[in-house]
Formats: sequence, C-alpha cells, structure tokens
Amino acid sequence: MTVYTDTSWWLAYKSRRDANHDAALTLFDRHPQAKVLWTPWHRVEVFNAFRQLERTGAIDSGDARQQIRIIEQEVRLGYWPHAEFDWRDAVRTACELSAEHGLSVPIRGMDLFHVAIAIETGADAILTFDGEQKALAEAAGVRVLHLLGRRGR
Repeated sequence: MTVYTDTSWWLAYKSRRDANHDAALTLFDRHPQAKVLWTPWHRVEVFNAFRQLERTGAIDSGDARQQIRIIEQEVRLGYWPHAEFDWRDAVRTACELSAEHGLSVPIRGMDLFHVAIAIETGADAILTFDGEQKALAEAAGVRVLHLLGRRGR
C-alpha cells in the first residue's frame, strides 16, 4: 500500500516533542506493508517546516539541518520511495477539488495541494493529522488512514 503523508505526519514522526509523535510511530505497526511516498513537494514543505520550527524555538538550534540530512539519506537509501507527478496536473486537480468541495469543506490552498498530489501520485491512501485535510480527502473519495492523534483542527 502506498501512502501519501502530509507535513503534519512527517513532523510528528521525526520529532519526539510533537503532540502526535506516538500516533505517527504506529503507522508501520498498523500497516506493516505501508510505503510512504516522498515527492518534490515534501522536500519543500517538510524541510521548510523543520526550519520554521527551529526559527521559532520549537526545536533546538541545529535540529532542522540534522533532520533534513537524515531524511535526505533515508530517501537516497530508498526508505521513502520517490514519487514524481506533473505539477500542472496537480494544480488542475487542486482547482477541481476547490471547485467541488470549497464551499462545503474549510480548506487552505496548501492542503488542497497535498490532497491533489496524493491523487496525482496514485497513492492508495493519505495520512494527515490535519482535520480539515482529512475532511477534504474523504469528501474527494481518497482513503484516509486514521492514527490516534491529539490535533485535528
């Protein structure tokens, strides 16, 4: 099973301080065959999120660089299968999701993009701790993996 995980899962999985860390770790216990996809969008979103956590003091100085190096090495080693997608198609899909669900589901643009990329990469499921993103994915017919977490806007 291929799984598209959003930034909230990556931060929770990699950071012990995250409120959803324990839940994020259960992914491979609950779904041992899960293959977590890594995309060019993750490189932007996840790496920037770690830098912003360090900038605000939510993680220690130097932790962002360390996490980024670890993830880059894990990608090179094949822990996280690389998934390409056509950016134009992802933008079109995000626009279609907004047109179809934007009046009924509260959703931000970047969350639209996460769900669109999950669709465009052909992921079997999406995993997020963001309640609005879950609602959009479900409304769009995308399978959502549910792990017990504390956040969920």
